[in-house]
Amino acid sequence: MAIVTACHQQDLAQQLNAIRVARMLNVLSPIQQTLFQLIPLMLQVNHPDLPGSLNAKTPCGIDFFSFSKQMIDACNTMSLAVPQDFKLQSHAFEGVYAMGSSASFGQNPKSDVDVWLVYKSHLTIADLTLLNDKNKLLTDWFAGFDFEVNFYLVHPMQFRDTSAFESSQSLGVEHSGTSQHWLLLEEFYRSHICLAGKTVAWWPSATQQLTEQYPHLLYLGDINSLPAAEYFGASLWQLYKGLNKPHKALLKVLLLETYASEYPNTTLITQQLWRLCEQQNFSSDNDAYLLLYNRIERYLQTQEDDNRLEIVRRCFYLKSGVMLSQPSSANKHDWRSNKMRHLVEQWGWSPDLIATLDSSPYWHSGQLKWFNQQLNELLLTSYKNLLQFASKQALSDRMRVEELGLLARKLHSSFSDDDHILQPLNRLWSLSTAEKVLVVRYCEAASRFYLYRQVQTQSAELLIDAKASFMGANANQVIHAADNICSLVAWSAMNGLATAETQWAQVGRGPRRAEKLALLSRKLLPLLHNVPVVSKRHLCEPWFYQKIIFVVNVDDDPTVKWQGQELMFDYIDLNVLSFGRDKTNMISSVAVVCLNSWGEWQSHRFNGETALLEAISFVVLGLKRSDDKVDLSVVSCSAKLKQPIFNQLKVLLLRCYGLMKKVSQTSTLMHQITIGEHRYGMYFNSLGMMYRKIDTAVKKDLVENLVLARPELIDDPYASVPSVIQQFVATGAKQYFLRERNDILDVFVVDENNQLTQLQYQHTSMKEFVGKESHLYVFNEKKQRLPVFNMPQFFKLTRVDGELKVLPFGLSDDEMGSAF
Repeated sequence: MAIVTACHQQDLAQQLNAIRVARMLNVLSPIQQTLFQLIPLMLQVNHPDLPGSLNAKTPCGIDFFSFSKQMIDACNTMSLAVPQDFKLQSHAFEGVYAMGSSASFGQNPKSDVDVWLVYKSHLTIADLTLLNDKNKLLTDWFAGFDFEVNFYLVHPMQFRDTSAFESSQSLGVEHSGTSQHWLLLEEFYRSHICLAGKTVAWWPSATQQLTEQYPHLLYLGDINSLPAAEYFGASLWQLYKGLNKPHKALLKVLLLETYASEYPNTTLITQQLWRLCEQQNFSSDNDAYLLLYNRIERYLQTQEDDNRLEIVRRCFYLKSGVMLSQPSSANKHDWRSNKMRHLVEQWGWSPDLIATLDSSPYWHSGQLKWFNQQLNELLLTSYKNLLQFASKQALSDRMRVEELGLLARKLHSSFSDDDHILQPLNRLWSLSTAEKVLVVRYCEAASRFYLYRQVQTQSAELLIDAKASFMGANANQVIHAADNICSLVAWSAMNGLATAETQWAQVGRGPRRAEKLALLSRKLLPLLHNVPVVSKRHLCEPWFYQKIIFVVNVDDDPTVKWQGQELMFDYIDLNVLSFGRDKTNMISSVAVVCLNSWGEWQSHRFNGETALLEAISFVVLGLKRSDDKVDLSVVSCSAKLKQPIFNQLKVLLLRCYGLMKKVSQTSTLMHQITIGEHRYGMYFNSLGMMYRKIDTAVKKDLVENLVLARPELIDDPYASVPSVIQQFVATGAKQYFLRERNDILDVFVVDENNQLTQLQYQHTSMKEFVGKESHLYVFNEKKQRLPVFNMPQFFKLTRVDGELKVLPFGLSDDEMGSAF
C-alpha cells in the first residue's frame, strides 16, 4: 500500500510539474524558451565551449539527468557545441529547480527566473566557490539576452540541520539569510518546477523515511508546523525586497499576515495545491499565485478592508503582465487571459482603469508617486499587524541579530518620516520619470514648498490641465513637498523628474526665479548621480558623509544689489563673507545636500548671519570618519560673484575637513573667520565643532589655528571610557559598545544625541545581551513607536595586536565587504 501511495504521489507531482513547464514556456518569448531549455544542460556539463566554463575542476552533473531533443535544438539555435559525453563519476547536484513566480499568474515577460541548485552534501567550500563563480558567469551570459536568471546554492539539509544552515549563504541583495527559513521552504514547495534531477517530495505526508526508501525523491523538510517566531524576520525581508518591487512584496507580506491571522491552525497554500492535485484538478485554479491572491482576498473581505483589497487586485493584475485592453489576438495564446478577464469582470473594473494599468510603462511622476504612497502605506500596515503578532513570540533563534539590524537599517531611510531625508521615487514599471515642466508653489501658512508637474495659474491652486489622473489622484496632486526649495529641486533631480531640458517656474515669481531653479537643477544633476555602493560594513558601522553639496544664495541673494566689478576679485584678496565698507556678508542662505554611507540623501537649510557656521557645525562630525574620497562640492546660485564665492567657500570647507581629521581626544583646534562685522572662533574637537564670537580687539595672529586643551575634560563623561569609542560616535542612532572581562560585561551606551551611559552586567554574555536588547527594542511599544526601523548598533571592544579596536558585532570581514 505504501509503495502504491508513494508512486501515486510522485505521479501527481510530476503531472503538475509537466503542466508548469508548459505554462512557463507559454509566457516566454521564443529566445527565452530556448534559453530556458539550456539551464539544466549548463549545470550537467562543464564544457569549455559552453557558457560558464571557467575551471575544469568545477563540479557538475545532476542526478537522473536526461538529455532531450529540446536541449539539442536549443544548442543549435544558440550556435553552441552539443555535448556528447554525459558519463560522470559523481554528480554535484541532487536536482535543479526553478521557483518563485515562474509558470504562475505572477509570471510576466520581464520576470526573472530564480533557480535553486540543491547540491550534494559532500561538496567542499572550494567546490562551492567554483560553483558560485560559474553561476555568476551563467547569470551574466543569460543577461546578455535580456533574460534574468539567478542561481542559489542550497544544502540538502539546510532546512533540517541547524549546523548546515549556519554555514549557508548570509544575508545579501538576493538572499534572505536567516530572516526566513521554513517560510522560504514553503514558498519553494508551492512554486517549484523540477528542471532536472530528483522529484521533490513536497506533499504533506512526505517524510525523510520515504525518500530513504525511494532514492529518486528529494525531501527538504516538514513545513506543516511553521514557527510563529519566523513571521517577523520574514516580514522585514519582504519590506526590504519591496524597496525595489513593492507591488510584489505587498502580496507576499499580506500572505504572511493572512497566515498569522490563522495561527496556529494555518492552512498553507502548499496544502491547498496538493488537495487540488489529489482531486485531479490541474486547471488554472491549480496555481500558486492565484491561490495566494484568493487567500488574501478572503482575509481582507473578512476584515472589511476594501481599500487594501483594491490595491492588492491592481498589484496582482500588474504582476501578471496580462494586458486585457490590447486586442484579443495579443493574449489569445496566454493560458491566463480567460481567467484574468473573468476576475476583472468580477471586480467591476472599467475599461478606462484597465487601459491605465496597461499603460504603466508610461506613467508620469504623479501617478508613480501616488501608487508608491499607497503601496508603502499598505506595506507598513501589514508590518504593524505582523509585529503585533510577533510581539507575543520570541525572535526566531535562527535569525542572526546582526542581520536584523542590517535589514532594519536599510528600511529606515525608505520608511523614515524624517522630513530632511530625500526619499527615492520607485519607477516601478515606468520607462521614464522626466518632466518637461515643473512648477513650485510656496504656501506661507504651512511654510512649505510644493511641487507640481504642470503649469499652474496664480488665480487658483489647480493645474490648468485639471483632467483627473488615475486611481483617485487628480491633476492638482502634489508630487512632493519640502520645507526648503533646494530640497525640492534636489529630490526632482535625484529621481529623474528634472533633466537638463526641464523648464521650471514658481507661482508668483518671475523669469529670474525660474532661471535660478533651472540652473540649480542642472548643477545638481551630475552631483547626485554616480554614488558609491553601500556595503554591509557601511550599514553596521556609524555613518559618515560621502558627498556634501553646499548650495548658497538660492533664496535671498545679497549679490543682486552689488554694483562693483567682479574682475577686482582677481587682484584683491577680498572676503565675500565681510565685503566692502559695510562689511556685507554675501552669503545669506546655505542649504546642505548630503549623502551618508548608509545611502541616505538628506537636505538641510540654514539662514541668517551665521548660516554658514551653522551648516559647517552640522556636517563636521560626519566628516570625521570620512575617507579621502569624500566629495565636497559648492553650488553658488548668486546672481553675481559666483566664482569668488565658490573659490572661498571651497577653501574653507577643505580647511575645516583638514582640521577635523587632525583633532585628538584631548585637544581642540581653533580657526578664525570673519563674517559681516564680527569675528568668530571655530573650535574643533573629537565631538564636532562649536563657534563663538571673538573680541575684535584681540590680534588675529594670536588666535589663528590655536591648539587648546579640552577645558571640559574634568566633567566629560567620555574621559573615563576607552578613547577609541569617540572615533565611532554618530548622531541619530543609538550605539552599544560592549567589552567582556571575565564574568563582567562592560556596556557603554551612546544615545541618538551622543549622551553617554556606562553599565555593567555579571554572568551575561555579549550574545545574550544583544539578543535581549534587540527584542526589547523591536517589541516594546512603550519604548519605541511603530514601526521600528532605527535599530541600535552593537559593537564589541576587542584587542587586535595589542591595540583596542571597535568591531561590528556578529559580522565577519568576509561578509562586511559585500554590497547590500
